[in-house]
Amino acid sequence: MSSHTPEAPAGEALRGPDADQPRFKANLGTGRVALLVIACAAPLGSVIGNTPIGFTLGNGAGLPIVFLVAGAVLGCFAVGYVAINRAVPGGGGFARYVHAGFGPGAGLGAAYATTMAYGAGTIGITAASGYFADVIAKAHGLHLPWWIYSVIALIIVGILGRHAADLSATVLLVMIVAEFAMLVVLDVLILAHSGLAALPLDVFSPDRVFSGSIGPALMIAFTSFIGIESAVIYANEARNPGKTVPRAIYVCVAAISVFYFLTIWLIVGSVGVDQIVPRANEAQGDLLFVLSGEQGGSVLTALMQIFFLTSVLASLVALHNATTRYLQTMGTQRTMPAFLGALHPRYQGPARASEALTILTAILVAVFVVVGADPYLGVYTSLGGLFTVGIVAMQGAVAVTVVVFFRRMKDKRTWKTLVAPAIGALGLLVATGLIIANYALLTGTDATLPNLLPWLIPLAFVVGFVVHRLRRDVVIDFDPASAELGPQ
Repeated sequence: MSSHTPEAPAGEALRGPDADQPRFKANLGTGRVALLVIACAAPLGSVIGNTPIGFTLGNGAGLPIVFLVAGAVLGCFAVGYVAINRAVPGGGGFARYVHAGFGPGAGLGAAYATTMAYGAGTIGITAASGYFADVIAKAHGLHLPWWIYSVIALIIVGILGRHAADLSATVLLVMIVAEFAMLVVLDVLILAHSGLAALPLDVFSPDRVFSGSIGPALMIAFTSFIGIESAVIYANEARNPGKTVPRAIYVCVAAISVFYFLTIWLIVGSVGVDQIVPRANEAQGDLLFVLSGEQGGSVLTALMQIFFLTSVLASLVALHNATTRYLQTMGTQRTMPAFLGALHPRYQGPARASEALTILTAILVAVFVVVGADPYLGVYTSLGGLFTVGIVAMQGAVAVTVVVFFRRMKDKRTWKTLVAPAIGALGLLVATGLIIANYALLTGTDATLPNLLPWLIPLAFVVGFVVHRLRRDVVIDFDPASAELGPQ
């Protein structure tokens, strides 16, 4: 493994041994990394899209506690994640740590599997952005083909993807602030309207927590946290990654956990402990929009619809960024086509990887349109399910890696390197099992093909491992120097 590139002054490019060789711009602080992570998790989109399913098919009024449990498990995961990030600094994300714990073959397998998961999420959410934009636009009298909205989103993401992550973080700032503001306004209105009755203590009752089906509830909760792992991907673009990345991880896990718990608790309180399941079953995906109309009128509902769309777009930007950084890293080490490793000489972003992903997504969207695939029930649910199971499984694998790595190093820190990551590993592997067991629920279909998609994750891992075995001439390094890109 290469040592981490030294910190450069803010706004200046990092250079390799060749002064003409562009490197990532290292100017992200804790706040900007946190924005990129929170955008990937898409809290507003998760609350609107996931919680009605959690209420109806999960454990009803006990759902807030399930989110609290998921946050605690991911907090334990974060403790081990930060520990191994400090022990093995640099970029490369999951692959870097699996490499450190189990060798280069396993590391490359993890890279292939994670890239497939992030790529599937990017393509799925591109289709979903068009679907949701069309649904909301039709409610206001405008009807265009869904793919037009998807193409607009793809153009925006493609432009941002060619630049360093600081531009995406700047754009996402407005989106994320608005995203949180909408739910904070709704929370405040619920409290003002219902007082302490909006915080019913019944949600803590074991009878409520274990009512209905706890498995789907846990699946929805862990799904809603997807993205908190992505902070380490930006290590090469952070000003002081040894401090910036760990801080961003802890801030995001804590903020998102508390935010989900309080918001879902207030939703239960506003509707009623005994009424939340039938009300959510009736309203389904419109539950939050119905509540916003009751609490704040049509203006709040319209604003929430708009910022729901920006939440989806923000998530798409973050997923595109995460995917391209994996592609760029593997391009530089030539375990994928070498041109993917090139950075833009001016923007200092993974330009070639971004262009390749944008073109692939555009081609697939065109195919979906031609074959008449449903952008939500056909495309998003299938590819979004693949993304979810892939990332949660890799989180669990990394948590196991943390324990193995530090036991081999004979590290004496019991909590940070053994107990916390072991709890995280157990929780995440159980979550992976629950997601696979309830995969038809996640995809929304009983069709065979979509429900076979989770097998692509272990297949991608095996492909990566085989590539390593066949390419003995390649040095597997998840923090290599970037390839040079010619004038644009």
